[in-house]
Amino acid sequence: MKEIADAGMLNDYMTKNQIENLFETKQLPFRLCEYDRGEILNNIRDSGSCLQFVVSGEVQIYAVRSDGSRYPLCYLDGFTLLGDMEFCGEGCLPFLVEAVRKVHCIELPLYGCRAALWNDNTFLRYLLRSVSHKLALVSRQDAEYSTLEEKLLHYLRQECPGGQMHGVEHAATHLHCSRRQLQRLLRSLSDRQVIEKIGKGVYRLKI
Repeated sequence: MKEIADAGMLNDYMTKNQIENLFETKQLPFRLCEYDRGEILNNIRDSGSCLQFVVSGEVQIYAVRSDGSRYPLCYLDGFTLLGDMEFCGEGCLPFLVEAVRKVHCIELPLYGCRAALWNDNTFLRYLLRSVSHKLALVSRQDAEYSTLEEKLLHYLRQECPGGQMHGVEHAATHLHCSRRQLQRLLRSLSDRQVIEKIGKGVYRLKI
């Protein structure tokens, strides 16, 4: 991670995403930071230290099991807020947020302004929307489909242009399963001629 000391670039991102409109509190100490692919955005040892607005790039969120293995939760490639649940009091959440490609974040350190934000009704309403959106994103597929095969076929039909999937890792994150689980299912569906493999990590629905 590196902080980018470019006031013009910071102001451009602030204006484009209307970030100041999310707060009643003025003169907040925003800063612009950059994360390279594979870097972890959140500080799990001090998870409530700042809010992070992702303004460019893509991130994946993983849950971390007790044995240290990762379980993919969701993939985010648009403007989003990180640190919202931690701000609400859920400290030390077992999540990792990893940059899929270069990410720019507008970060707000909280050490000097947390008390003011707890009295900022505009920000608190946005915070509620942000947390609700993440809960819906994580739970929607699990509630609608009972098996991984059903989830995958729905994903191919409804969310992949032409029924063609590109990238096993991306799909595994979207479907909340491990890469190994998804690869086994892809092989089974290929053997049953439900899908066909047309390239490395590229599969197309046949029926």
